[in-house]
Amino acid sequence: MPTTRHGRVRDLRGAARPVGAVMIGIGGAMAISTTIAALWDVLAPDPRIPDGGTWACFVSSALCLACGTFVFAWGARHARASLSRREALLAVTLVWLAAAACGAVPFVLGARLSAVDAFFEAMSGLTTTGATVIADIETRLSRPLLLWRSMIQWLGGMGIVVLFVAVFPSLGAGAKHLYKGEAPGAQQEGLKPRIAETSLILWRIYAGLTVLEMVLLVVAGMDPFEALCHALTTMATGGFSTRDASVGAFASPAIEWIIAVFMVLASFNFGLYYVLLRQRSLKAMLRDLELRTFLWIVALATALLTLLNFHRTDGALDAVRRAFFFVASTISSTGYAADDYASFEMPPMAIMLVLMFVGGCSGSTAGGLKVDRFVMLAKQTAAQIRTSFEPSVVQVVRMGRTVVSKVVLDDVMSFFVVYVVLLGFGVFVIAVTDGVPLDAGFGAMLTSMANNGPAPFHGEAGFSDNFVAYSPIAKIFFALAMMLGRLEFFTVFALLLPGFWRR
Repeated sequence: MPTTRHGRVRDLRGAARPVGAVMIGIGGAMAISTTIAALWDVLAPDPRIPDGGTWACFVSSALCLACGTFVFAWGARHARASLSRREALLAVTLVWLAAAACGAVPFVLGARLSAVDAFFEAMSGLTTTGATVIADIETRLSRPLLLWRSMIQWLGGMGIVVLFVAVFPSLGAGAKHLYKGEAPGAQQEGLKPRIAETSLILWRIYAGLTVLEMVLLVVAGMDPFEALCHALTTMATGGFSTRDASVGAFASPAIEWIIAVFMVLASFNFGLYYVLLRQRSLKAMLRDLELRTFLWIVALATALLTLLNFHRTDGALDAVRRAFFFVASTISSTGYAADDYASFEMPPMAIMLVLMFVGGCSGSTAGGLKVDRFVMLAKQTAAQIRTSFEPSVVQVVRMGRTVVSKVVLDDVMSFFVVYVVLLGFGVFVIAVTDGVPLDAGFGAMLTSMANNGPAPFHGEAGFSDNFVAYSPIAKIFFALAMMLGRLEFFTVFALLLPGFWRR
């Protein structure tokens, strides 16, 4: 066993087993999506979509399966009966890095992206950020690549690790650590205690809503293949589209309404859907304070944007639809575009920034800080203010009827501080590496850390609404920021402490 000046290094090689398993899973998903897309090309060819990419995806799948099998076998030789918490934390971080590396291979071989651009695109997909380095989607990506690009968002939406513990329950107690490491903020109300069973329930709900949305989009007039791709990326709140102009390219109010509604539904805590299925009552869902707050934010923001942008629309219904779509796309962190938000005046842009910060509910596929954290921060601030004139009264913070412990409040405050500090640090780094204006760097970092597709203020740097123009160093930095935002910082930061590695 290797040693250091401070003592022996902890043996964490067992973490390689789940990493290898997920690489195998990614390779299998790649093969399945490629087969579906190739058959679609044969049965329903579309002259608008470029040919090719099939063999590139199959070769990529074979490489992922081979590498995953090797890593899994190596890790299995050093694995114990179940993962320790340290192994689980290491595995979660390595899973996302390995999955992004595997997911990038088809873009290198099939779309001829550079390794850095392909890694950025894959990490953006898996973290459901939706930022892209592909400015010519309609002429560059074939059906296999389009479907894979959508599939990686769908897999990342509910979480690769959650899928892993659903499919590989033999991890035992280690599965619980993996689950918490991937979704540390989720409060799965009413769910069964077995993690594998919980994960399968969540995935069934997730898949069911995806199929429902696809059917509705087809009925609304969208091509079935594009309906599948958009259903996958809507429920993932990812925002990758098959069109360069995103959802706006379809020029269909019906399609925009359907996608907007499902973006909102994907922003709910998925644990509440289980409660709905079990109790058959909407009241049980609506008792949740976080959900009610989220719905009020959506309603208020939609009303404000309807008024602010009314002069840009063709009447009341058009104004409401455009505002609701924009709010749903932003607060859910999906990032679909049906309007030229870059031309908005400052008040609508300010609303956009607030929605990007807030994000969806905990336990959802949405990004951002999450509504429950903002509610707790607001209540804790109010309690501190009351303490200034009522020092003898014990101030209690509640979420609904539940008293929030000091440990949870401290965790929320720490998370908020880390979020703000990292955001400022990231703006500084991007300003140094690429020389972009501070507001453009701020928008790009907020996009990455909040896992939110739009990149506000990019026009100030002369950029389009994508990340093509950034340097390779900046793109790698953004990709890591996306992963940090998806894993909510502490899972990754634990690996930076020397004590993590020592026995």
